[in-house]
Amino acid sequence: MQQERPIGLKVAVGCSIALGVTFVGFAAVSAAAGHGIFSVQIGILLAAYGLILIGAGIGLWRRHLWARGPVVAFALMAGFGFGEYLLEQPWLWLLVPICLGAVVGVAMPSTTKALRERGSEAGEPLKKR
Repeated sequence: MQQERPIGLKVAVGCSIALGVTFVGFAAVSAAAGHGIFSVQIGILLAAYGLILIGAGIGLWRRHLWARGPVVAFALMAGFGFGEYLLEQPWLWLLVPICLGAVVGVAMPSTTKALRERGSEAGEPLKKR
């Protein structure tokens, strides 16, 4: 029987999907920048980045343990990337808490427990540490 999703899991899902949508928006802006093929290539990479975050967020919502890794890795990379430009682009401060929310939400013990419980319900082998 599935229990209600803990708040940390909900925060991680919301933040990872919000970041993903943000990167898809960045992709559209980049592709439309008018710098030729370079802008399109960067747009494709940003879109892939965003779609991976959205997919991992959906995986978290479905309580798949594998989704933790992509959310943590991509949110940390995004947070550090935004951090490099905070002096030139102060509005990026709005995105830093979203990155932190994704990482902290995934790392919470209640989230870990919920993801592991789903794995045991689905018959997936769990490694004991």
